[in-house]
Amino acid sequence: MKATTQDEIEKQHKAACDKIKSKKYVSAPMIERGEIPLAWKQRPTVEDPNYDIYLSDDNSDDNSDDDDNNNKRQYDIGSCISTRGIVNIQNLSQLIQEGCHDPLSKSHQKLTTEQIQKRTITSKTNLWDHINASQNNVHVTRPSHDTWGIKKITLMFCDDFLKTIYEMPWWHTHTEIRDAIQPILDTLNVSPNRIVRMLLAALPPKVTIPVHHDTGEWVKYTHRVHVPIIVPNPDLILFQCGPSEDMMQRINCIPGHVFEMNNQAKHAVSNCSTTLYRVHLILDYVDTSFQIQHRIQLNPGEILTQTRRSIDRAIDVGKRPTPTYMILGAQKSGTTSVYEYMNQHPLIVRAKRRETHCLDWRWNEKLSTREERTEYCQSYFHTENLRKYPSILTGDSTPSYLLDSYRTIPRLKEVFTWKMKLIVILRDPVKRAKSHYEMVTSLDGTPEQVKTRGKQWVNKSLEEVIEIDFQNMKSVGLIPYWNTQTQTIDGDVFDSFVGSKEEDVAFEDYLKIHVPMNTGSHSLLSRGLYELQLRQWMKEFDHDQFLVLKLEDMSQSFPQMHGNRDCSDVSDESGVQSTMNKVWKFLELPCYKVQDESAKNTRSYQKEIKDETKKVLERFYAPHNQRLASLLGTEWYNPWHVE
Repeated sequence: MKATTQDEIEKQHKAACDKIKSKKYVSAPMIERGEIPLAWKQRPTVEDPNYDIYLSDDNSDDNSDDDDNNNKRQYDIGSCISTRGIVNIQNLSQLIQEGCHDPLSKSHQKLTTEQIQKRTITSKTNLWDHINASQNNVHVTRPSHDTWGIKKITLMFCDDFLKTIYEMPWWHTHTEIRDAIQPILDTLNVSPNRIVRMLLAALPPKVTIPVHHDTGEWVKYTHRVHVPIIVPNPDLILFQCGPSEDMMQRINCIPGHVFEMNNQAKHAVSNCSTTLYRVHLILDYVDTSFQIQHRIQLNPGEILTQTRRSIDRAIDVGKRPTPTYMILGAQKSGTTSVYEYMNQHPLIVRAKRRETHCLDWRWNEKLSTREERTEYCQSYFHTENLRKYPSILTGDSTPSYLLDSYRTIPRLKEVFTWKMKLIVILRDPVKRAKSHYEMVTSLDGTPEQVKTRGKQWVNKSLEEVIEIDFQNMKSVGLIPYWNTQTQTIDGDVFDSFVGSKEEDVAFEDYLKIHVPMNTGSHSLLSRGLYELQLRQWMKEFDHDQFLVLKLEDMSQSFPQMHGNRDCSDVSDESGVQSTMNKVWKFLELPCYKVQDESAKNTRSYQKEIKDETKKVLERFYAPHNQRLASLLGTEWYNPWHVE
C-alpha cells in the first residue's frame, strides 16, 4: 500500500470537514455485535475473495447448524464496527489531562532518544511530555503518526510478528493508570496478559489520518479496540470505517464509547477542531488460544531500536553475530530461488552480494590474523548496521561451498566462530548435471558471468564433459568401484570403499587437484555425490545446524499443517510455501507468506539428455542416493525414485 501524498491528505481533510458541516455522512448505529471474528481479518476487506459469502442472506435456512450460522454472520457495511460497551473514563481522563492540548515540540522530534534523555523534565505528571516519557517510560517510534504530529502515551507494544510483547514502565509501575483502564478491560472481558498493544493517542487539531487499512502480520491475529477519552467536541471528529472507501460509516466518538473495528477495513479519522487535540485509548488483544512467546517488562529510560517490522532493546546490541546462515549448495539446485524467497521475509536482510565467495574464490590470503579475516568476510554483509537489530538476520548463498569442503570448512570455522545455520538444497543429480552443463556452456549473461563460468566446456558435448570428470575421479582413486568399460558399479567394492578413510583422502586429493578457483567449468559429476559432500560437513558441525531440502518438493502441493499462525490462506499450500515454512522454523523466524513464488535463475534446455547417457548417470548415482537415508533419515531413501 503506497503512502498517501500530503496533497491527498489535505484534500481528504477538507472533504471530511465539509462532510461534518453539511452532515453528509452515514452514521454507524451503536450495535453490540460482540467480537469481530478474526476470520474476517485475514486480508484487507477490499481484497477478500469471500466477501460475497459473508454477506447476509435473507433466505438462509433457519435450520442450519450453529457453526454454519456463525460463518454467515452479517459482513456488510456495519460489520466492520461493533460497540462493545460504554464505560466511565473520568479517572483516566483526569490522569492524562495535563499537557494534553500542548502542541508537540518540533525541536524534540529532531533529537535522538539519547539527547532527549539528557534534557530536564518540567513536570513528571505530564505523561505527554516527550522528555518525561523518554526518561521515565520508554520512547516508541510510530513513523506515520510521528510525521502527523500525533502524541502518544505508550503502555504496551509489540513487534510486527507478535514474538515479543513489551510492557512499558508506566503500565507495570503506574497503578493509577492500570486501575483507570481496568473498567474498559472488564467491559471487554479481556485480561491484561492478552493485550499486545495499548497506547493513548492524541490527534492534533486540523489533522487527518488518511483512508487506509492496517498492515502487518499482527493485524490478522488481533482485535482492535478504540475508546474515546478526551473529545472536547465529538461533532468535530469524523472517524469512519467500512469494507471499502465508499462504504465507510461515521463512528460515534463520545467519551467512553468502547468500540471494536476491523482494521483490515478502510478507515480514516479527521480532527476538524482548530485548537484542541482528540485522545483515544487504542488497544489490540489476542484470542485466548493465541500463545504469546515472550512478554518483557521494560525499565524506565530503556532505548528501543525499531524498523518497520521489528523492535530490539539497546541492551541486546550485537547479540546476533553476522551472518546467521549460509546456503552451501548444491549448485543448480534452486539455491537462488530459496535465497530470494528468504529475502522476502521482513526480518531477513540480503547480503551486499548474493554469492560472496569470501571463503573460496575471494578468500584473502594476504590477511595475517583471524580478526582481519573475520572483518574481511563480514564486509560482504551489513554487519555494523545490523548490530543494533539482533531480531533481523542475514546470510550468504554460495553454492560452491558444499563441494569445496577441503578449503571452506576450516576457513568458516576460523572466521565465523558461532553456531552457523547451514542450508543445503539437493536435486536429482542427473538433472543437476544437465543444468550445470547448460549454464556453463551458455554465452548468455553479463561479460563477468560468462568469464566466471569459464570456456573449458564450450566446444564439448555433455558426454565428453561427463567422461572428463569420470577420468578425474578415477585418477585420484575416488571411484574404484566404477567400471569404465561396462559403465557399471561393483557393489562389493562400493560397500567396502564408500565411507572409508581412503575415500576421504581420495576426495581431498580430488578437491586439491580438480577444483580450480577461477572457473565454474569443473566437477560436473562429483557435485552430485551429495552423501559424500554432506558427510564432510556433518563430521565438522552438529547435525542440528543443517537443514537439507529437496528442490523437487517446491513444485508440489501439501496439506496445511500449521497452528494459529498459519501463513497460507487455502486448504492446500504450494511446495514453495511448504519448503519456506521449514526454512522459517529452522531459522527460528515467524511464519511468513511468500509473495513471489516464481523460480529464479532458470533456463530451458535446447536438447534433452540422451537416454543412454541418462541411464549411465542413474546407475552411477543410484547407490550414492540410497546412502542419503543413512545420513539424513529414511525419507531420503531413493529420493528421486530411480528404478
